[in-house]
Amino acid sequence: MNDLATRSLLDRDGTTARQDELASLDTASLDTPATLDTPATRDFPLPSRRLRLGLGDDIPALSTDNISTTELMLPVDEPLDGDDTPVETPAPERSKPKHRLQAPPAALRARTALFAIAAGATAMAVTGSAGDGQPSPISASPAPAPADAAVVPAASVTTPDAPRVVGSTSTSDMSDYDSQLAVGTAHQKAVAAAEAAKRKPLFVSPIPLGGYHLTSAFAPRWGSFHGGLDLAAPLGTPIHAVTDGVVKKAGTASGYGNWVVIEAADGTMSMYGHMSSSGVLVKVGQKVTAGDTIALVGNEGFSTGPHVHFEVWIPKGGQMMKVDPAPWLAKHGVKLSALEG
Repeated sequence: MNDLATRSLLDRDGTTARQDELASLDTASLDTPATLDTPATRDFPLPSRRLRLGLGDDIPALSTDNISTTELMLPVDEPLDGDDTPVETPAPERSKPKHRLQAPPAALRARTALFAIAAGATAMAVTGSAGDGQPSPISASPAPAPADAAVVPAASVTTPDAPRVVGSTSTSDMSDYDSQLAVGTAHQKAVAAAEAAKRKPLFVSPIPLGGYHLTSAFAPRWGSFHGGLDLAAPLGTPIHAVTDGVVKKAGTASGYGNWVVIEAADGTMSMYGHMSSSGVLVKVGQKVTAGDTIALVGNEGFSTGPHVHFEVWIPKGGQMMKVDPAPWLAKHGVKLSALEG
């Protein structure tokens, strides 16, 4: 190798140096292949799968025929350095075997111990003995006092320092309060009456619709003229004022037995007849409101059965003139039953 390097340095032309080098080689050596020595190998056995999983090595030894090895190529003519020397692999440390049933946690163990202590205390309370012949401290405790034991009331305590109730007499004057209460009650009643009066209609039927039968109309009848409406109803049926007004007549009347006449603010008069004397419930000069009960149905005078004879009079030319009550009531929003018979 040194000769070749020297020749290459002396000969600047690399082609000449390579030709001389090829000429110096023996042609016989080119035809015969060189014999290579078999490299040395070292086998390292792999640990078993059971050993790698930490399950121990208590299994029969395996033959080296079926052990997988790893071959390392080493040159023959070069010695091994200190770093390249193979080191024997130490056997892995054995780990503790793993069980399928894990140990209970610390919290569960503490809970179990607490239950055991509670069970022992219960047994002591029931049997009255701690198991060693000694009585249980629970059973040895004194029994509570009976519920029916006499209890001394606080009022019977006569010690000087005990609190006592001192009687007192009220000296406030309540007469002013009573008078104000009466005034307030009267005012409340007056307000309630005024509110109820405001809710009443201005015009109503003498007897509510459905409580009577219309048997005669404002028309000729039996050879004379019938100047009003006959509303047949049972005896004692309430009769109501048709309008607001003042009572002008209340008492006996020829042909009607007893009657009631009410004058409205516009001068219109309404007349109700055939009541008994006890059936007249108002007095002359009394103010009434539409809907107030003024009389009860009777059968007095020229009557063929219990009914109320109702008429309407309006002022005309200084005189009072009878008008048909049916259209007059309809004009003011009051409905009547159909004529019967």
